[in-house]
Amino acid sequence: MLKSLSPKEMIDSEPACCRQHLPAGRRMCLLKNDKYLHRKQNILLSLFAIISLIVLSSHDLFIKLDSFYLKPQTEALIYLYNGTFGKSEAVLARNRMVDVSLINPGEKIVHPDKSLWFEENNQTVLKIKTGKEGTGLLGVSTLPRINEFSAESFASNMKHEGLTKVLEERKKLGEDAKPAKKKYSKHVKAIFQVGNKLSDDYKTVLGYPTEFIPMTNPYSLKVGDELSMKLLINGKPMAGEMVYASYNDQFGHAKDGTPLDTFQMATDSEGLVKIKISNSGHWYFRTVNLVKSSENDADYISISAAITFEIKNQ
Repeated sequence: MLKSLSPKEMIDSEPACCRQHLPAGRRMCLLKNDKYLHRKQNILLSLFAIISLIVLSSHDLFIKLDSFYLKPQTEALIYLYNGTFGKSEAVLARNRMVDVSLINPGEKIVHPDKSLWFEENNQTVLKIKTGKEGTGLLGVSTLPRINEFSAESFASNMKHEGLTKVLEERKKLGEDAKPAKKKYSKHVKAIFQVGNKLSDDYKTVLGYPTEFIPMTNPYSLKVGDELSMKLLINGKPMAGEMVYASYNDQFGHAKDGTPLDTFQMATDSEGLVKIKISNSGHWYFRTVNLVKSSENDADYISISAAITFEIKNQ
């Protein structure tokens, strides 16, 4: 197979006796081309690294099931989607899980060992066994990580997360051209239904830095009903926080990076948002809380929450 040579390799490939007799013009041209190619390669690698950072830092985390309706005393697979609501783009490293909490209906909370998870098709998967009938709950909380952003990549990340007010504040303070360090963690829950009997386990507070609490059992609802969701941050209702909700494949981002979730609203004074269930299928609520950091290792602290469940087509 023929191999293409770089300009420097072309010079080096000349016999030693001939190398010194290469015309000076040709030698200079080849070396300049070599420097240009290296510079272009470095630029492309840098752009790729920036894009990768934006994408990886913008991953949402959701707990998904093939069906959230399960039978009693059966095995089921729980999937962590690290990417979008429709696709997991990367596994979640098990050493990042600071808590995994499972509540089978009517039973005490248990914490499945991280060794019980396995990786498959960019998904992190847990096999559970259901118990008796009722409404169950699974939660996963991650350790914080720090990402470093250029001013441009941080702006893209904030648009992706719907945090444009942060960009307005940075511009007002003259910080919009500065790089930023963000310490982030993710805290997610899923509510599943075992059999037909409903139970109150779904509203258990797991004590995560941020989490959603449904005001009504989602499995008592049908299309056309309303659902209120309370957002807690550090155990207290959070007012004025943007919450996004949608279902099935109704999610994504516009070309400028802004979210396209079906429902976009701010929590009221009691930390509540309310939506009308418009469709059957898999649903989610999600939010990202970002504040200035008082710690030396980061400029911002980000904590995100998501909750997933299913509405049956009746």
